[in-house]
Amino acid sequence: MNLRAFDPLHALSVPLEQLLAGGGDTRLNLDPQTQLNGYGCRPFPRLEAFTFASSTATSISSRAYAAASAARRTLLREASETNFDSAFDAQVEALRDGIKAVLDIEDTGCEIVFSPSGTDSQLHALYLSRALLGTPLMSMIAAADETGSGAAFATSGRHFNNATAQGAVVSRGEPMLGLADRLHMASVSMRDDFGALRPVSQVDDDIRYTVGRAVADGKHVVLFAMDSSKFGLRSPSDECLQKIAASADGKVQIVIDACQARLSRTRLKNYLAQGFMVLITGSKFFTGAPFSGALLVPRELAARCASLDRVPEGLHAYTCRADWPRSFAGVRAGLPFGGNIGSWLRWVSALEEMRAYYEAPASFRTLALEQFAETLPCLIEAEPCLKALPLPLHLSNDEEFSARTIFPFFLVHKGVRMSNRNAGLIYRALNDDVSGILPSILPPTLRILAARRCHIGQPVAVADGHGGSFGALRISAGARFVSESWSGDFVESREKLRAEFDQVRAIIEKISLLVRYFDIVESAYTQPTFAPSYQVSAA
Repeated sequence: MNLRAFDPLHALSVPLEQLLAGGGDTRLNLDPQTQLNGYGCRPFPRLEAFTFASSTATSISSRAYAAASAARRTLLREASETNFDSAFDAQVEALRDGIKAVLDIEDTGCEIVFSPSGTDSQLHALYLSRALLGTPLMSMIAAADETGSGAAFATSGRHFNNATAQGAVVSRGEPMLGLADRLHMASVSMRDDFGALRPVSQVDDDIRYTVGRAVADGKHVVLFAMDSSKFGLRSPSDECLQKIAASADGKVQIVIDACQARLSRTRLKNYLAQGFMVLITGSKFFTGAPFSGALLVPRELAARCASLDRVPEGLHAYTCRADWPRSFAGVRAGLPFGGNIGSWLRWVSALEEMRAYYEAPASFRTLALEQFAETLPCLIEAEPCLKALPLPLHLSNDEEFSARTIFPFFLVHKGVRMSNRNAGLIYRALNDDVSGILPSILPPTLRILAARRCHIGQPVAVADGHGGSFGALRISAGARFVSESWSGDFVESREKLRAEFDQVRAIIEKISLLVRYFDIVESAYTQPTFAPSYQVSAA
């Protein structure tokens, strides 16, 4: 739905779930029967599902849905007393203040630029980097094989979807006016052709060499570094980033892709203190309604951005005035009036989840995530049809995020790892009631399990060394794993954590069931007359 095409007060009066699914691109499109988007989420609470999908996206919680509903009522009242543009602008500014407070970055002097998704925020980072550094510019992606499918397009100034958040019809892959010209691309992968992780030192050397060569050739560089990837990894290392920053001489801008939001508030503040822009979302770890993106601009860069007064024409289809802070007066003046109601409401939902997460004591947050990190490998290892994806030891010193929160694994069927395509079929069936397609001889307990809807992280393609790819599914701990377990009492909260692990066990048992009957699942999900809940979108 293009909210900008309607009278604002009329647009605010439509059902809340319609607003939460609006103001974005085709990734938010809903199946008319199930009301699920391509990521297996819906824009109203999905209490019947066991959900550990925060590495991809999560349906909105009842708590966050109520917060969005209250925010909508407040905006309706204030807009009727003044006018929509000023009332909405005030609400978005208050949202900025709320996010800064909960992330403890109020004293950093940073500014927040909102967007409908992390991919949209990459466009904002590219625009500001171009404006501040000049061209020719090299845009470089670290961990290119473990980032979103639209990143290569957005960081090169190209349309990453066939529709934009403002409702414009575009062509995916086509250059955007004012963003793609005099722009060169480079990328460095974390894995080799056989899917194995390359040594960190080798990846760091490749990144430093590529950046240094570009600067020597007279180019400026915007480096999109990763913290953390689809599998929870970082690239390049902190040491590499510090060396690049120390030798940048005003020619390199580092942008940290922290869209998973799996980093401590201390680490986030350190990035901003070093002058790095940071990309975050409220819809990955924090489990706000999908999608919501933001670009954090550190103090010194924000001061320089205050003098910008030209916005590339190609960006007009993606953003509007209220997305940008009031201190960016020139940027705002070059953009259309109005704001993105859907994006704002999704961020309202995310802020509610962020507050709930940080209301739990730090000691409990650490305990919960450490228990998750200790338990998941054991559960995966105990199931013969699951094979954990080899990952390095998680030794970062990052408060509660010192524990790993994303656990990827391959599926093994008839002694062979499943392809990415077949893992996608299991992923879809896992999130469906498949009791009707499995054999009638199943005992009642397994039929109940087959009916259970279980939502986990989408499969990620991992090269198999022969031109194809295996699919790695992911079970992840999100903010709700902590906040919905914390009750104010440690003993009672530990019991709630045990109940969460019971859900994980049920998910793994259903995966095992689906793999056992994969031939039936494959037949059902590939025949033309079969209508599953949803189609998988590219992650």
